[in-house]
Amino acid sequence: MRKDFTFCVVGRGSIGTRHIKNLKTLSCGNIISFSESSDQQKDKEYKAKYAVETFHDIDEVRRRKPDAFIIAAPTSKHIEYALIAAGMESHIFMEKPVSHSIDGIDKLKKEVSDKQLVFFTANNFRFHPVFIKLKELIDRGEFGRILFARIQAGQYLPDWHPWEDYRQGYSGRRDLGGGVVLTLQHEIDYAYWLFGAFKHIKSHVKKISDMEADVEDIASIIIETENGSLIEIHLDYLQRPAKRTIQIQGTKGSVDYRVGDRYLKFYHFENQSEEAVLDINGYDNNEMYMEEMKYFINCISGGKNTISGLTDGIYVLNACLEIKQGFKI
Repeated sequence: MRKDFTFCVVGRGSIGTRHIKNLKTLSCGNIISFSESSDQQKDKEYKAKYAVETFHDIDEVRRRKPDAFIIAAPTSKHIEYALIAAGMESHIFMEKPVSHSIDGIDKLKKEVSDKQLVFFTANNFRFHPVFIKLKELIDRGEFGRILFARIQAGQYLPDWHPWEDYRQGYSGRRDLGGGVVLTLQHEIDYAYWLFGAFKHIKSHVKKISDMEADVEDIASIIIETENGSLIEIHLDYLQRPAKRTIQIQGTKGSVDYRVGDRYLKFYHFENQSEEAVLDINGYDNNEMYMEEMKYFINCISGGKNTISGLTDGIYVLNACLEIKQGFKI
């Protein structure tokens, strides 16, 4: 894995900071940061903690010719920064989702294609050992024909970043591309990755709580895949304690897993027995972020397409926009 690339990290929230730390852990020392807002205290803190210089003028970034952009800005700014990166012929690592609308998507597709850039949509659950194992079991036919799956992700929004005002964060603001459907896009992405293309989507999406946010905080979604499976997805900003689960029912076996459990267990119908097919005791969630970053660096080292590229990112974005269609406060 090459370590001499220059990375520009756009956005200094929790995920942008995580990526900076992980790049440092991977000994990728050529890192700069870009932020629209000028905060001298935070600039000094970044330089002291991570030896990362922050710029507030994009022309200063251009002069340093970054090999890749890590885009961790609010969702509504993703396409803008991706086009800036493409204009510099920089590869693109973009936090999910690709955007909050389709504006600028065609232009970005053309830029990425014409300049043969590596584009990666950071769907980190594709790098989690449980979901990798589920993909392996599905592809091997261990479940038989997938009949249905139930997927759930819920957490009380003010608990996410208790050191921040949830009313100011992008997750709770429509103008920044927030809302439970786009923010918890992980579940929609891995449903597509695990179970295949979507044929029909039905949803009920609304703002149900008294939280001071102008976005949807609950979504109930039913998807029929091209293979005939039914996928139920529940997303919310409401649950305490937080819960993330996946249940898969096939004709030969089933799984019922809560993220964070030590074992992934598979139930075999033929002999009516349960088997622990994966032990993740002591697993650190940061490992999936490390793995996706290593993967991206290897892709740009070899000029390879990614397993979660712009095509997948746009497909899932369109599904999210269809799910949100008709939502009004």
